[in-house]
Amino acid sequence: WSFVPIAALPTMMGMAHPTATTSATGCWIDTRVVDGPVSLGELDWPGDCGAEAVFVGRTRDEVHEQFGPLIRLEYEIFEPMALKLMRALADEAAARFGCRTVRIVHAKGVVPPGAASVGIQVATPHRGEAFAACRMLIDRIKHELPIWKREIWERGETFVEGCCAHHDTNT
Repeated sequence: WSFVPIAALPTMMGMAHPTATTSATGCWIDTRVVDGPVSLGELDWPGDCGAEAVFVGRTRDEVHEQFGPLIRLEYEIFEPMALKLMRALADEAAARFGCRTVRIVHAKGVVPPGAASVGIQVATPHRGEAFAACRMLIDRIKHELPIWKREIWERGETFVEGCCAHHDTNT
């Protein structure tokens, strides 16, 4: 799915994405890379779950000392490898934290300030496991996925070096 307006979310309830599958532990898993900003819809809610944790990583509205205001981010992804790793991380979260549902969506291409570049949703029976699973997933995504980020500023551009676009562990 591409960007979906908030008003359209109720019409998406219960709709599974065509790439979603079920893990060996019975967890419903949906991992995708989408063009442009990420939008998360409603989950097909597992009846035995009382907790949902959601993480949405958005582009900050920043000003670079030399290049001025941020215009947009541009993500490049080695998609086959990223999808394989996202699925492995979702499987791990399901096994470690008892997730019944895991959704991971990452943007490729242009993401303007305020828009989402990554979204994670997990459903578990209890809140502690949901928070822990969501935290583990974003921390690992930031350091393991083959994603590169170019920052386009008003008067220039910068490129985040290394395998991962998200190299700062404090954000």
